[in-house]
Amino acid sequence: MTTQDPLPTPSPLLQVQKLPTAIEGFDDICHGGLPIGRSTLISGTSGTGKTVFSLNFLYNGIHQFNEPGIFVTFEESPLDILRNAASFGWNLQEMVEQDKLFLLDASPDPEGQDVAGSFDLSGLIERINY
Repeated sequence: MTTQDPLPTPSPLLQVQKLPTAIEGFDDICHGGLPIGRSTLISGTSGTGKTVFSLNFLYNGIHQFNEPGIFVTFEESPLDILRNAASFGWNLQEMVEQDKLFLLDASPDPEGQDVAGSFDLSGLIERINY
């Protein structure tokens, strides 16, 4: 029987820096949270908890770490988002009023315009005061 050498511990310089979410259990599963400086897609079908996860992350970031946040909604109105959050005890309205949270309603026009061709994000960036 042969023994295998244990895997070397990665150097701290090679490890991805993580941003804690303060979501119970999630940071443990992800070894510290979400990667810093990288985009993270939260994907799933309707009702899988994408909105709740995102709101919890934003609430914790503002409340515990004083980090401002932006929530972009494509289907629910900002008022519905605030009500949804309030049902979990998260007072996002107060955070909006303190300019710590920006809710961007990016819902498509109900008339259903088709977009073809090139576009840029300058309007979106201006709306979030980036």
